[in-house]
Amino acid sequence: MEGLNMVWLYVATAGAGALLGLLRLRVPAIVWGSVVLMAITIPLVALGHWPPLETVINLLLLLPTLQFSYLAALLLSSATRVASRDRVDASTRRM
Repeated sequence: MEGLNMVWLYVATAGAGALLGLLRLRVPAIVWGSVVLMAITIPLVALGHWPPLETVINLLLLLPTLQFSYLAALLLSSATRVASRDRVDASTRRM
């Protein structure tokens, strides 16, 4: 049961990072997201009576999950924005 809870925490973390990236929020948003993630994860893991080393390892894996999903979604949103801008004719400003 504990492993399933951690899987959902990883999925929720990746989803939150992707949402922040798709909304094109800036770096302070991801920093605050990391702080909130730590503030949520530590009590959840403490309630599950996980060993301290496992808690640290999970935090060290959850933070890059949040940040990489943020970067992937940010790159995806900017790539689609550039692709849609390339279809516009610069001389007439029409598609």
